[in-house]
Amino acid sequence: MINRKPVGLPNNTVSMDEAQRAAVEFFGEDKVQEVEPFELGEDVQELRIPAYTFHLYPNNQQRDLAVYTGVSQQGGKVLWMANPRPIDNPQISVEKAEQHALNYLNKKGFDSMEPNYSLQNDGYVIFNFANKQDDVTIYPDLIKVKVALDTGEVVGFDASAYYLNHQDRNFETPAINVDEARANLRTKFNIDSERLALIPKGKEEVLCYEFKGKQNEGDFIIYINVVNGKEEQILQVIQNENGTLTF
Repeated sequence: MINRKPVGLPNNTVSMDEAQRAAVEFFGEDKVQEVEPFELGEDVQELRIPAYTFHLYPNNQQRDLAVYTGVSQQGGKVLWMANPRPIDNPQISVEKAEQHALNYLNKKGFDSMEPNYSLQNDGYVIFNFANKQDDVTIYPDLIKVKVALDTGEVVGFDASAYYLNHQDRNFETPAINVDEARANLRTKFNIDSERLALIPKGKEEVLCYEFKGKQNEGDFIIYINVVNGKEEQILQVIQNENGTLTF
């Protein structure tokens, strides 16, 4: 997928001034006292999504703690934002932080995202959100949101995967139903939930039935191809005090 061209960006090319305005508006005009553009380097056009990059200097924040942000040269969309401000002692729960992240995405125009996995560390939580269309969870359309647990402020945002992959999709009609897909699972796999999901596989995307469940006291996710019933992928779910990850 690294070699793919972005399909989720408008076709127009924006100037640096236009990109700067987009970065300031995204972060909040009332919160920015100064903007400083800087160059990524001579190989910027070789990146998956070439971007203009800026340091934003927020009000009431040390100058050496500038916010780093990137705006796509194509389409003028904010790809990422990182605010390195210190985070004080946690005051809000992970559940509350997730709601802050969802509200943030809704305000930015991402109104069909669902939370999937999270990782907590050093006073913040990083949430992974996947897009949803026609009751299908679309994992390639990924956005990461980092929330500080002291105030609930969003201090990190990464939509580069979303803009690389996002498009309106016409899903193929499953050739097998969920019962037939379930019959292809391993006999000792105890199912907790099932749904349709689009997963990346090489340069392609594959529509699957997603089965979450347990086997031998371990948590797993199994993906069954909706066309041929083939087992496309197995992920193990790791849960600890810091959050949930898969591999």
